[in-house]
Amino acid sequence: MSPSTPIQVVEPADPRWRDLYRLGGIAYIVLAFSTVFAIVAFFIWPYEPGFVPTADVFATLQADKLRGLMSLDLLFILGTLISVLPVLALYAALKQVNASYALVALALGLIAIVALIPARPIAELVTLSDRYANATTDAARNQYLAAGEALLTLFNGTAWIVNIVLASVSGLISCLLMLRSNIFSRATAYFGIALSIMIFLFFIPVVGMFLLLLSTAGGVVFQIVVGLRLVRLARPSTSA
Repeated sequence: MSPSTPIQVVEPADPRWRDLYRLGGIAYIVLAFSTVFAIVAFFIWPYEPGFVPTADVFATLQADKLRGLMSLDLLFILGTLISVLPVLALYAALKQVNASYALVALALGLIAIVALIPARPIAELVTLSDRYANATTDAARNQYLAAGEALLTLFNGTAWIVNIVLASVSGLISCLLMLRSNIFSRATAYFGIALSIMIFLFFIPVVGMFLLLLSTAGGVVFQIVVGLRLVRLARPSTSA
């Protein structure tokens, strides 16, 4: 698939997809604002898994439930679930460019979303923190601490890695398809490609975390631009 190959794409004005474009576009815009809030929340309620002892995670959940949930990446998992609609909408918009690659991007994107669920066992940690607080013996408390420690390792485990890799590859494929479409601008496509590459490089020590934060901030702009475009696609009079 060569991004430089010019292909004229007819705007998919089929009424069957308009509601999906609208829902996907609105979801993308909502996701952008939730990402901004998540960035602010990160500095108010710092991320705790892997940085503080399990007992401290439980203590945070008991002392301040909201702070505890935010420190466990609640906003991230909610945002990821919202992204189901944009992923579906992008498939509908790009499948006329190359149906096979659009379907691959859709499948990888959905798998990435599903993979994040076991990587963020927030409800289980809340339950364990309650049981830990109500435990009457050291043996019981140690048992709940051990269970909590096992759950906290999932935050940076295999499912998390799968989410990062597949989400970046899915985004990269979609943005390459954008280059061959006249639905989205080339600037939007190139910007999305750069973001996908930065996400994929997350695993580089030290620099990777900086790239992830940078791609998160840049993703807000990308989500708003693509979201507005998807909303416009839902209008009956829109043409490519």
